[in-house]
Amino acid sequence: LDIEFDLSQVMFICTANTLDSIPAPLQDRLEILRFPGYTHNEKRHIARTYLLPKQLKEHGIKEGRVSVTDGAIDRAIDEYTREAGVRSLNREMANLSRKAAMKFVSGETGQLSIEAENVPQFLGVPKFHREKNSHNAVGVSTGLAWTEVGGVTMAIEVAAFPGKGELKLTGKLGSVMSESAQAAFSYLKSISKELQLG
Repeated sequence: LDIEFDLSQVMFICTANTLDSIPAPLQDRLEILRFPGYTHNEKRHIARTYLLPKQLKEHGIKEGRVSVTDGAIDRAIDEYTREAGVRSLNREMANLSRKAAMKFVSGETGQLSIEAENVPQFLGVPKFHREKNSHNAVGVSTGLAWTEVGGVTMAIEVAAFPGKGELKLTGKLGSVMSESAQAAFSYLKSISKELQLG
């Protein structure tokens, strides 16, 4: 506009779900306040108490016509959202309410029960697949990973083959994960004779 503005009494607030996409020079000029994400149980409670009743009402569905089990909400959280907050969960509750309203309008049913098994009929193919909890076995161990959207367990697999005795890490690992892997590798080297490793 090429007009001077007095910004002396103005405070700019920037919000983001992750810091990765904010350039480092801009981060240097920001006062960063971190707010932790919701736990799975908190998300379920928010969906049950606020999001679902609000969306059902907005879609013209009278109270008591739709029953949604905790298992259905859990599946919506696990397989259709991946976030620290509940924005996507609110969208999924809106999708679920829209599909339920369509069933009522078309005269398919007068009462709906949404359970974990029939969630895909309302929300479609799952967007995210959680790794099944694996048991520790030869070459497989269970690990815990922390991300901006919460913690997850994952199976960590290893393959041994003839070589120079070096450790090769694959995937996008941060410095902490790389250091942890190197520490584990060093420990294995220190007890290799006891374990009869080549």
